[in-house]
Amino acid sequence: MKGKGNYTRGLISRCTNYKDSDIIFTLLSENDGIQNFIARGAKKPTSKLSGHIEPINFVEIYYTSKSDLPAVSQVQSINSFMKIKSKYNLLIRSQYLVELSEKFFSDDANNNSQLKILTETIDQLSKTEHPDLVIMVYEFELLKSYGFGLRIFECLNCSKSLKKSSNYFSYTNGGFYCESCLGNTHSNEELVKFSIEDQIIFRSIERKKYDEILSLDINDLSIKKLSEMLKKSISNVLGVQLKTSRFL
Repeated sequence: MKGKGNYTRGLISRCTNYKDSDIIFTLLSENDGIQNFIARGAKKPTSKLSGHIEPINFVEIYYTSKSDLPAVSQVQSINSFMKIKSKYNLLIRSQYLVELSEKFFSDDANNNSQLKILTETIDQLSKTEHPDLVIMVYEFELLKSYGFGLRIFECLNCSKSLKKSSNYFSYTNGGFYCESCLGNTHSNEELVKFSIEDQIIFRSIERKKYDEILSLDINDLSIKKLSEMLKKSISNVLGVQLKTSRFL
């Protein structure tokens, strides 16, 4: 892609048909936060933009306008994640990751590192037998990077180190209570009892011992339980439930 103008790279999160042949799309860009663009004539089969502008495409775009909705004149696909899009269960999980990331992306800020982690995570979904575990790692690290990390090792109430026993997780407060402090919880808190094995998964993620997690004998029920608690914690932080989470 040559010429003078503005270039940016990023992951397309959403596309909306506009008028007869135009597409308005949202880009999670590397350096400029969340940006909206219009691709005029992109729905026409003969358009050079056709096929490049669709959700979960990592692209480089060229535009010249500095308006609130700049028009794109060139688009080059860098990664279309075709293996992901060929399987519905992976596609919907990728859409969830993109929707989640969009909620945390900073406007007019450098999101290069977070975008890199997002695209690597999406790519990893097609290379693992435990895609929901990969998503859990991303969710956990995302919460932590934005200051909403879970309390894994100490009790939320007494701050003492949690014993190697069953403890109780509160998605409302994002952490665990020891058994001695259950009487000090609020009546509106939903507590879920976590086994030692369940807690080991969270602790391994916190310590970034990902190889250790894969070596564990993890069943789908445990992954589902932990995943649900993480998503409830995220909904509590955001104040809304993500639309795509209902399809997971």
